Amino acid sequence: MSSKLVFAVVTLLSMSAFAEEDLKPAQEEAKASFEEATAEALKAANEKCGTKLAVKTDFQNFKPEDWSGTSFSSYCEAAINGVTSLCERPAYKKSIAKKVTSLSCLFSGVKPADKKDTSVNGATQANISLDKGTLTYRMGKDHTNIEDNTKAVLEKALN
Repeated sequence: MSSKLVFAVVTLLSMSAFAEEDLKPAQEEAKASFEEATAEALKAANEKCGTKLAVKTDFQNFKPEDWSGTSFSSYCEAAINGVTSLCERPAYKKSIAKKVTSLSCLFSGVKPADKKDTSVNGATQANISLDKGTLTYRMGKDHTNIEDNTKAVLEKALN
């Protein structure tokens, strides 16, 4: 990938982020790393789905100690990949192109697992939603099967 294209993608991602307060140095580094790591998955989703999605984040809520030793960008990448794989189905591709206008991967507002829900996917699905065109994933370290859960939530929301 050319350096100009990488710069353009990173610039686009940076401009699309939520209005962020001054970030601490560790948050700035994490944000840059996150944007670089998710760029290819986002490009693939936009090509496959016919969308112009950008990832919005809230790095002012990123706490390095909470994500130490974890590839936090891979959580968002899995959600993006869920969108991409759903676009392999023509009817869903058409619906996603119309109804999914933005994507947010957030560090804040993670809902805890419901003690009554004993399914392995419940906590993850509870943190994925589609509202007014925005697919939001509130990232939690204990979430599992993120790609499949994103697809499941989107399928339900689009039907």
